[in-house]
Amino acid sequence: MLQRPPHRRVPEGERHRPPWRLLIESADPVLGISDFGAYRDAGFDVSLCEGPLFDAQECPLVRGEPCPYAADADVVLFDLGIDAEPRLAVLEAMILTKPDLPVVVRTTGPPPRRAAGFAMIRSSTSVAGQVAVLREAASRSAGRQS
Repeated sequence: MLQRPPHRRVPEGERHRPPWRLLIESADPVLGISDFGAYRDAGFDVSLCEGPLFDAQECPLVRGEPCPYAADADVVLFDLGIDAEPRLAVLEAMILTKPDLPVVVRTTGPPPRRAAGFAMIRSSTSVAGQVAVLREAASRSAGRQS
């Protein structure tokens, strides 16, 4: 299930500064009712994709199809959840589709080897800590694009 709260489009030439378009990729059903106010207050335009929970083929990227949410994102907070395997297939498809997209991986346990190389946060990281890591990833990406 995909959910997108209303947001304004950021022109291509202005992506180097907030508001950055943040895609939260998570199968956590609790996020479906979140207002993401802390992220918006920090300068992010937030979209949520609840993605596949059990079968990676539920994701259009894994099937080789375009995903408007990933295509529109400036930075991704990718929650691997408890069972990382189906989620890792989505993460890998996302990176193959958009290799310059900055991704921050959230883990609840030890990070899988296949997730190495990404900025990481733990499930216990405060919202302020998450915002700092996301801003850093978006800023670094914007620096590479300008």
